[in-house]
Amino acid sequence: MNNREIRFHRAGDVTVKAGRHLGPRRLTDFEIVYFPVGSRTRYDADGTGHILDSACVLLTRPGELHEYRFDPDSPCRHLFVHFDVAPPSGLIHYRLLKDFQYSVIPVQDRSLIPQHMKQMLYLFHLKPPRWRSMAEKLLLYMLEELESGLETESESGRYDERTMPPQISGALQYIEAHSREQIEVEQLARLAGWSHEHFTRTFQQHVGHAPKHWIIRRKMNAAAQLLLQRTDSIKQIARDLGFADEYYFHRLFRRTTGMTATEYRRKYGDARMRELAPPDDWGRFYPLNHYFILDNPGPDE
Repeated sequence: MNNREIRFHRAGDVTVKAGRHLGPRRLTDFEIVYFPVGSRTRYDADGTGHILDSACVLLTRPGELHEYRFDPDSPCRHLFVHFDVAPPSGLIHYRLLKDFQYSVIPVQDRSLIPQHMKQMLYLFHLKPPRWRSMAEKLLLYMLEELESGLETESESGRYDERTMPPQISGALQYIEAHSREQIEVEQLARLAGWSHEHFTRTFQQHVGHAPKHWIIRRKMNAAAQLLLQRTDSIKQIARDLGFADEYYFHRLFRRTTGMTATEYRRKYGDARMRELAPPDDWGRFYPLNHYFILDNPGPDE
């Protein structure tokens, strides 16, 4: 790929004040915006309104009329990158870049887009050798992931947030936010406003796992990370994840990973893991609330 096939214009990781209004406006380039958390922010594009109530990626195309009405009560953080594509380019085959119906795309579970967006900003800030080439590859990956999310058929065991009822999406977010607490299926059903049976059946249909199994799966994933990143005893980690019975935790961990927690820590443990910053601390690698001006800057944000 010609390393000038993609031209980056501006980028940033900013938190705007509550109630800010941006637009209406039309850009002369493409803009990808990542919202890490849901809010009451409203995004209007091409006559269609969207409430950004969950983590998502926005893609705005050149000439597309759009505007933002940011959450009226809380500051709103978002990461953005402006770029254009040098013609002729093979990138134009992406439906995302030419079809205006794809404006707001949910960030799927296990997505690498959050990390790639932050890594791109890190490259724009530090500008190490070959930073342009590396940033291009990160952007291409994000386009590939977003494009794959438009496929109508989902893989076995994967859930599709585009067709998911908000009650199930809210339950998934609750599980992620409270993975270190005791979570009961009945509790999730009450939050959804459904009966236990209806909630369980609908959850299984859209997620591909029973609610209880999904809760255990997410807790064991968190446990695996904590085993590598912390030096606490396994008993303490089990307690921190809401398991009063250490032996029950051990049985679940072995059933999920195929090995005991002790074996997992011994096999995959690396002292360097304990030096990694939590994802929310990535901001220390580049200045927040800062605009990176790159090539041919377009209109001001």
